[in-house]
Amino acid sequence: MSEPKSSKLGQLFKGLGALLLLVALVGGVLYGLSRVLTGGVGGAVAGGLVALAVALASKAFEHQKQRDSAIAEKKREVYRRLLAPWEHLMVEIKAGKQGDDLLRSLDLASVYASAFDAVLYGSEAVVQRYVEFRSPSTERDGIDTLRALAALLVAMREDVTGKKTALSVESVLGTFMNFSDEERVLLRLREYVATHPEAQKKLAQVLSTTPASTPSSGKPAG
Repeated sequence: MSEPKSSKLGQLFKGLGALLLLVALVGGVLYGLSRVLTGGVGGAVAGGLVALAVALASKAFEHQKQRDSAIAEKKREVYRRLLAPWEHLMVEIKAGKQGDDLLRSLDLASVYASAFDAVLYGSEAVVQRYVEFRSPSTERDGIDTLRALAALLVAMREDVTGKKTALSVESVLGTFMNFSDEERVLLRLREYVATHPEAQKKLAQVLSTTPASTPSSGKPAG
């Protein structure tokens, strides 16, 4: 994902721009003073202005650092609340609940409240991934639902850290799901097709000559 990187670059460019502007202003003042002051007085004034410029630049940098840290912490808090209802739902599935009993165990108030917070504080990539996760098409099966969840977790990680991750969907899901060998192969195949559009046509041709089967969605680890 490119958003965290572009955001960090934007902040860096703004910081450099402010620093260059400050240096230019100080340089202009020093030049003006050099025309009217000489000797020790001019040197003392110039040294004081340089020290002031350094102090202001250091203060601005520290303020930006604290602001970035506060935003990252807020994002972690919001994302944690966004995931909590779905984590509870997975525990209920592990306990054997299904159908209406499973739906009644879902805290809809928390789902809605956390979703609104995500719109306010979350990155565009996280919001989009969350919509894709919670609004599945009628043709999506368990494997694709888990892939959508993994994509959401990866987007959250990249947003909070500001760095693109090399973690694969399989690695993310492997932290809390157990897959059979067949399910693992199917997961890898889905990921390959998702990242290689040219393979979709060939896969469709193969599936059209193979009896349809419903893949399992894996089992929560535990």
